[in-house]
This record gives sequence, C-alpha cells and structure tokens, in this order.
Amino acid sequence: MLATLKFSKSSMRVQDFKLSDAGTHPNKAPFKCALFATDVPSDGPPGGAGGKKIRISSGVCDKNLHTFVGMALNIDYVNGMTDHDPRFKVAVIEKAYRSMDGNAWVEGYIYAKDFPDVVATIRYYNGLAAEHNWSEYQFGASLEMEAAVQDAEDGVLEVLEFCGTGAAILFAEAAAYKTTSFAAKNNKPKEVDVAMTPEQIKAMQDSMEALSKGMATITASVQTVVSEVGAIKTDLESVKAAKVDTEKKTTEETIAAELKAAQEKTAAVEKELADLKASKSNTPNEPVRKTLSASQLLSKHGGTSAEDATDIHTFCAAVDRLNLPPGDSLKLKMQARAELGAKENV
Repeated sequence: MLATLKFSKSSMRVQDFKLSDAGTHPNKAPFKCALFATDVPSDGPPGGAGGKKIRISSGVCDKNLHTFVGMALNIDYVNGMTDHDPRFKVAVIEKAYRSMDGNAWVEGYIYAKDFPDVVATIRYYNGLAAEHNWSEYQFGASLEMEAAVQDAEDGVLEVLEFCGTGAAILFAEAAAYKTTSFAAKNNKPKEVDVAMTPEQIKAMQDSMEALSKGMATITASVQTVVSEVGAIKTDLESVKAAKVDTEKKTTEETIAAELKAAQEKTAAVEKELADLKASKSNTPNEPVRKTLSASQLLSKHGGTSAEDATDIHTFCAAVDRLNLPPGDSLKLKMQARAELGAKENV
C-alpha cells in the first residue's frame, strides 16, 4: 500500500559529525557526515513510520538525495541534543552524494561566528568520544524528509521516493540506523585500565559531573530565554491593548466636547432671540412720521400755496419758477402727479 509519510522527527543513520578548520570564511565551519545507509533496513523505526523499520534503496537514494542540498541543520539544546528542533537552524547543506560503500553523505558548513557555542560543543564532545571511546557522546546527523513508502514482504517499509527537508545534529545514541561500519555505536569500547589511580578515577568522575551540570545549565538558559520571550510578547500585547483603549477614549472625549460646544452655542442663540423678542415687546410705539403733501413741499420751497396748485400743469409751472435742482424739481412733480391723479379718480 502506498502512503505518504512525513519524517519530521525521524532519527536515521548517524555518522561521525566531523568539523574542519580548513574554512577561510570567518562564519563558515565546514562539516561532513553520513545521513543513512542504503539497501539495508534501519535498526529502529523512525518517527512517523508507524512503528516499522524503513529501507532506502541505492536507486531511490541516487534519484532523490539532491533534495537535501540547500536544506538546514538544526540542533536541540532543550532536550539535551537527542532530538530535532527545526526552528533552531545552525548550518546548511551544500553537497549530497552516495559513496561507494552505500552511505548517503552530506557536506556543508555551520555558521561558526553566529553559533560559536554550537561549534565548541560539537568539538568538545567529539574530543571526549575520540579520546575515551565514549560512543554516547559522539555527534552525528539525523535526516528529516517527506517520503512515499510501501510495505515490503519482510515487514519493512520500502521508501519509493523522498524529499529531504533538513537534518539535525544530535548524539549518536539517538539514531535509528546503527549498523554501518561508520556508526560510533558499534565501535568496541576500550577496556578500562584497572591500574588507574584513585586520583585519576576521581578526576574522571568530576569531569562527568561537571559535564552533566553544564548540560543542565544550557537547558535552563534556553528555558529562561523562552520564558522571557513569552513575557515580552505578553507586554507587547498589553501595550497594544492600552493604546487601542486610549485612542478610543480620546475619540469619545472629542465627540463629547464638540457636542457640548454645539449645545452651548444653540442655547446662546435661543437666549439671544428671546432677549430680542422681550426687548421689542417692552419698547413704546414710535410716533407715526407725518408725510408732507406735494403742495406743502412746494410752499416749503417758497412756491405757490397749496390752494393755488389745483391742477398738474399749474403745479409744474410753479415748480419751474423756483429753479430747484433737477432732482428736487422732479420729485415734487412726481408726487403732485400722484396726488392730483388720485383726486381725479375719486
């Protein structure tokens, strides 16, 4: 049966994770290691395989191994470098190939300037493993991939194709593949010299104790950083919420102030209108202005009396004799014409 599995936390064959000092770039520490052996089942079931071992043939390896190029390597400080932490990437794969002995190899570099602690940790533990043949402290690499698999007759999942998504730097003890000649796990431990002095034994015990304390300190430091990041995130969310509340409150206060100002202005206008009405009602009636007739105006200017101006022609002749300004003369004639015409119509 064909199925697609994601080996996001699978531990595959681990080979010695070797660092080189040959790099000339200050931020590149070259490495070389084997990811897995081809044509043989894994010694244990990788994560995501449903409890079954897997096998990758040479043909499938040659066809798909290039997908690891450009992918990153991560390291898991929190769990004592025995698992994967895809979010903590410290290296990149530049080259992937299968050797004549059937192992899939990758080469690349660790960002040495950015992660000096990672480089120092790998070199320290690899040194202990090489000096004392302590295989449990040998570093290797464990791949991560998405794969299409099919059940084989021997109960092993046969990988039909895969896509490499990365790898993890971890202790060799965490590997599923342990049977190749390169696996540190299979190296026979050297016999302990029974002639060791008590001082030497005590020094070795102290070294192991210091090593354990160092690992605990690293784990605690990482957990502290995680807690601090969480606290910072909480503080940022609180500041953002407070800012939103302040902006909302400021907007509401501005609207309330504008509404109050409008209400006060309306009240002032209404009061002014009321005062005007009250003032008008309390003012005594003004005397009616008396309007002079045309004959009276003519007499005022020194002309014929009102009784002699009985028709419009006589009135106009009287006005002409006064030699008044054209405007005044025209005004008198027009008013006389209006008054005499009204009398004739009665």
